[in-house]
Amino acid sequence: MTASPDNLFRYVYDYKGGDPIATNASVSAVTYTYTKPGKYTILQLGSIQGTGSVACQEIEVLDATPPNFRAYSCADLKVVLDIVNDAVASQYDEFLVDWNDGSPIQTIPKTALAGISHQYKNNSNYTIKVSGNYAGINCGGGSFQQVTPMLSSEFVKPVITKLTTAGSNITLQVQAGAKQTVTVHQQSSSGVFSPTTLSRIGNGTLVIPTITSHPTCFKLVSMDACGQKFESNEVCSIGLEVKAEEKQNAVTWTVASNLTGFKQYAVTKNDGAFRTITNGATNSVVDSEGITCNEPYCYQVTAQAGPAEIVSDKVCVTARSSATPPPFSTVQVSVNGDNRVDLRGLPPIPTTISPTYKMIVFRRDQPGGTFTQTAEEIDRNIHQDGSVQPQKQSYCYEIVYQNACGVSSEPSRMVCTIYLNSNSASTIDWTGDSPFANEEIDHYIVEKIDDSGVVWAELSVGTQTSYVPGSEPDTQRFRFRVKAVSKSGAISYSNFYTFVQAARIFMPDAFTPNDDKENNVLEVKGSTYFESIQMTVYNRWGEVVFHTESREGWDGKIDGKPAPAGTYAYRINAIDPNGAKTEKIGKVLLIR
Repeated sequence: MTASPDNLFRYVYDYKGGDPIATNASVSAVTYTYTKPGKYTILQLGSIQGTGSVACQEIEVLDATPPNFRAYSCADLKVVLDIVNDAVASQYDEFLVDWNDGSPIQTIPKTALAGISHQYKNNSNYTIKVSGNYAGINCGGGSFQQVTPMLSSEFVKPVITKLTTAGSNITLQVQAGAKQTVTVHQQSSSGVFSPTTLSRIGNGTLVIPTITSHPTCFKLVSMDACGQKFESNEVCSIGLEVKAEEKQNAVTWTVASNLTGFKQYAVTKNDGAFRTITNGATNSVVDSEGITCNEPYCYQVTAQAGPAEIVSDKVCVTARSSATPPPFSTVQVSVNGDNRVDLRGLPPIPTTISPTYKMIVFRRDQPGGTFTQTAEEIDRNIHQDGSVQPQKQSYCYEIVYQNACGVSSEPSRMVCTIYLNSNSASTIDWTGDSPFANEEIDHYIVEKIDDSGVVWAELSVGTQTSYVPGSEPDTQRFRFRVKAVSKSGAISYSNFYTFVQAARIFMPDAFTPNDDKENNVLEVKGSTYFESIQMTVYNRWGEVVFHTESREGWDGKIDGKPAPAGTYAYRINAIDPNGAKTEKIGKVLLIR
């Protein structure tokens, strides 16, 4: 209708009855937008050349709400969408799908709303539009969703490349498409695989907790929107048991019966390679190599089967043994310069094999007495005994080897310190018990030592246990030490001993004071180290004819005149540096 001065119209777009003029409900606008679908009556009020007119028409407003849909990317560039069959979809007669790749608009009947598929040619981004349509009038609302079709390489058969057990957790190393979701399926005791709540997208790891029974089997399952299922290889954990037996460890593992593609087992010991086994029927090894009592040993088994590496949990045991270890065989004892005793033994089991042990020391203080434990050394084969007096007696020792399991060996052979002393005024003597176990003494060496400790003379005396020191007129005290040398060259020392030689005084039987420069003076011969010395000469009537308090001799004169020839008596009194007194009485013949 066209409005003019003679042709005026007003409208009521939702007329529900009554007097529109009285209610002033009409408008002059010739367009109107309804906000709700439904049936409406439009009332037209007009004036044509001054004559009033009324017209009405019933219309129906249709719902243009966009339909709901979901689009999924499948393998091989295929996309599937589902139109949600809800109240919105039920109003439309059909649906129009624009795949946004230049292909014709696809009409979808309302009876086939699920599984609508389309094949793209590449993996570009596409915005799909789905519109509801009322047949005959071609109208309705549309909705949009962006999709990226997946390449065949992005949705593949997943692979478990590694299964690792650590405690009660199992970790799977997964290979899958970059946009592919994989879900872990676990096999029950009845052999049925069921899905778990664990999943991930693409490559990476999946940790499965609380797995306490082995072997337990797993696989990965992935399903695309098109209903295509992809399943991985089945991989099963390894059960490992290690038992400590007598001087050996028994390692046993349990695998699933369907271990396909077996290549080898690799057994490690303390994280180092131990055994490689290519026979799939073998499931145990016994380790007796270098097993040390009370030491921990950890084992792990890795299987190579198909594309997967299967690693068991690490299981550790402490080695045990009740066998008696061998005794110390190489043992020696020696007296050091501080009057302590040094005792050492070579462990019968090398410390590279058995680093943990005890050396238990037993000592005998008196000949024929019993051995009593006096000390123990832990992981040490040297003992120093400071509770003895080796300068006063000899001490004998035995040592016992005790391994890490607390099992003790038999005692070693006895070794004894060399005790050096003097059994007579003219000799130094020493004990003959060997300071070496399982080894003979080859010879002894007597060392003569000055006051500063410097050895200035050595004398080999064979296997004798006594030595007569040479006379030294100017020295009364000599310091000695004995060195025992074994057949193999091992050395043991005695204590130091200071030998005090007896004072020696020599007097001639006669002298001739005739000025011939030979034997003219009666004088004291022998030791020269006296602190004081006196000589008195008597005639046959007991009268003193000469007296001196030095080493001065008698020239055979009395008051400056030659004494008569004949027999004279003498008395010599001397005191050495130790205060010891020496007296010598004798007779001498004066010859003219």
